[in-house]
Amino acid sequence: MPTLDIPIKLLDPDGGWVNAPVHVSELDELPVLLHFFTMKDAQTLSDFDELKRFIGEFSPRGLRVISVDVTHSEKELRDTNAVEAFALKHDLTHPIAVDDGSMAQAYGVTQTPAWLVFDADSGRLRHHFTGRNGAHHVRQVLDRFTRYDTSAAAPGP
Repeated sequence: MPTLDIPIKLLDPDGGWVNAPVHVSELDELPVLLHFFTMKDAQTLSDFDELKRFIGEFSPRGLRVISVDVTHSEKELRDTNAVEAFALKHDLTHPIAVDDGSMAQAYGVTQTPAWLVFDADSGRLRHHFTGRNGAHHVRQVLDRFTRYDTSAAAPGP
């Protein structure tokens, strides 16, 4: 089990970004979900279906979602075309960091998929889930860690 209380400030992928880069200053006072994956894992596609639901449901409530591809080859790290093609094929439009393994190590990720939830108040890691049922646990945490969109009309009685 990784040590909690790790800051989001460690987000700095050696392999670069797919879709859009994210600077840690953009994450101030926002809850953040880091989703570590590898393209070679059969579980990845169902995880991305769940991740898309999280984005649709929790982004309007302030959540920022970033996936992290933990590469397993030097070629993939030097050339992000495979990750870009994967994102395009599966309609992934959120930011994806391409990691050489150093981010995974810094955040204590030893297996994929891994779901890390950072709170908005401190920007520190509060929950770390791995394995097949990780997404189920993430949903419960996100419900508590996200705020309702204050720009939307209040719900009716």
